[in-house]
Amino acid sequence: MTLYSPNLEVVDLSIFRRGNTVFSETFHSGLNIIRGENSSGKSTIMDFIFFGLGGDLLDHQWRESALLCDTVTMGVKLNGKDVTLQRDVEQKSSQPMRIFFGPSDEALKSGASGWERYSFRRGKSESFSQVMFRLLGLPEVQYGEANTKITINQVLRLLYSDQLSSVEKIFRSQPFDDAITRQTVGHLLLGAFSEEYYAAKLNLKAYEAEMKDVSARIKTLIRIHGREGHPLTEDWLNEEYRTLQKELDDLNGQIEKTEEQVFSAQFEDRLSLNDQEATYARVKSLQADIGKIKEELDFLELEASDSVEFIASLTKKLDALHESKMVVDELNSLQFEFCPACFAPIHGSEVEGACSLCKQASDQSHVKERALRLINEYARQRQSSIDLQADRQRRISDLKTQLTKVTELWEQAGRHYTVSLRSPTTELRTRLRSLNREVGYAQRKLEELAARKSAVAELKEAQRQRDALQRKIDDARSIIETTERRDRDQISKARRYIELEVLEFLRNDLERQSTFKNADTVDFDFDGDRISVNGESFFSASSMAYLRNSFIASFAVAAANQASFSHPRFLLMDTVEDKGMEPDRSKNFQRLLYNKSSSSKSPNQMIIATSMIAPELDVPEITVGDFYTHQNRTLRLSNA
Repeated sequence: MTLYSPNLEVVDLSIFRRGNTVFSETFHSGLNIIRGENSSGKSTIMDFIFFGLGGDLLDHQWRESALLCDTVTMGVKLNGKDVTLQRDVEQKSSQPMRIFFGPSDEALKSGASGWERYSFRRGKSESFSQVMFRLLGLPEVQYGEANTKITINQVLRLLYSDQLSSVEKIFRSQPFDDAITRQTVGHLLLGAFSEEYYAAKLNLKAYEAEMKDVSARIKTLIRIHGREGHPLTEDWLNEEYRTLQKELDDLNGQIEKTEEQVFSAQFEDRLSLNDQEATYARVKSLQADIGKIKEELDFLELEASDSVEFIASLTKKLDALHESKMVVDELNSLQFEFCPACFAPIHGSEVEGACSLCKQASDQSHVKERALRLINEYARQRQSSIDLQADRQRRISDLKTQLTKVTELWEQAGRHYTVSLRSPTTELRTRLRSLNREVGYAQRKLEELAARKSAVAELKEAQRQRDALQRKIDDARSIIETTERRDRDQISKARRYIELEVLEFLRNDLERQSTFKNADTVDFDFDGDRISVNGESFFSASSMAYLRNSFIASFAVAAANQASFSHPRFLLMDTVEDKGMEPDRSKNFQRLLYNKSSSSKSPNQMIIATSMIAPELDVPEITVGDFYTHQNRTLRLSNA
């Protein structure tokens, strides 16, 4: 018989109270039947096995007699290796476990030093589930988005058919149950997960997180140190170095040549400097002359303009005086007969020389003299002004000629000065300064390239990490895709193996449920936690118990005949006659279970409890302990 792994077998069970043994029995491979009257303590022993293997009993699930005990010690074989498990009995969940890596007889003799303590939940230290998974060769499957992993308690929920859970359910009941956990456990035991697949899933998550960091670092380096239009690569950096170094070499060569020219032109430089100074002084002198000429010219032109208006004014006055004299002469010669205002007759005057209009005496000669005097004065002033204006115009003309000449001289001096600034040595020095500036700029660019050199090295390393991570991600995805494809096939095949076994249990049932007798299909959902036969899910209570037992048993039987399962080839069943199962039906199921277990390809262990054992199975090779009664209970508490 070939041992398929994982394989779990209970070798012995010891229960202690106050240091005294209250229960101690050995178990064997194949079917193990704990038999006895109802309420004789069989279920208490079944719960202790579940608890001893790592199952979690909640506060209200502890039986009164069990709480009188102190410790449960269980010798087990995990894939054929002897290990001893020990837990303290306390009315609270998530109890830790002590593990001794050897058989129970050695463990009980070793004292406290030989045991290692493990917690229920993983944390900084290992949990006992991690140890048992490792010894069984089961992957620590993570489920859901949180970093939550399957525990041995979750696995035992699918291996233990207890009386407290509903017969309509596949899994043993527990608070805060969820579909994802149930499906993950179911697929795990069907053989859907492997260490390689799980490692690939964990690695992929880690690689993608690293890839995100590396990609962000690459973007940052390119943004900070990159140059638009040029990739930030080592080749580009080296090319920039070569270009700048060549430019520096050329500039240094030009500087060296220019310095030699400056050195050899020292004498010419001194001459040119003297010429520059003299030319510059002449330019300044001529510029001052131009200023003076312009100043005088502006003054004279302003005076000439005023004089033109003054002469015009005098001329106008003279014309007015001439016209006044003529009017006076004309008026004196007029003899008025009528007044020009009222047209009344005007009589002659008795005074000689009197005015012909107002008849008052007047001196015409005096009026003429005064007018002539004014005309003479204004004429003299106008002539004088005209003479001065003529002199002024001649001076203006001379100044303009002089300005033209001095301006021409100033322009010639300016051109001479410009030419003197372009003397050979001055140009060389200017060029030398320009070359030095260019060298400084090129050296700064070299310093910038030196700073970029470390960035390019960091970028190159980051890109190498990115490429390596991408290869790892591709490999991990390939493993996951391949494994998931294989898992889908494995799940499909495993479900079919289980279905065939369940159909055999149902068709060989006593004729109590016609659907079972004529069963064609059996379907089950781990996430939905239900079983159906020919599409039906509701039967009598005893038939529901039979169907659940058949499924739990078929899962173990199928695993015992197929190496591809990850089921531990182990079951606990405390519901063989649950829900009013009649004795014949229970015994028939026991016989079927024995035949299935004993004819399996791989060693397996099935521990059941019954009060109505089939007679042919009531033999020491199959049973465990005594036939327990109310007087001979499983727990001998009176001895402790």
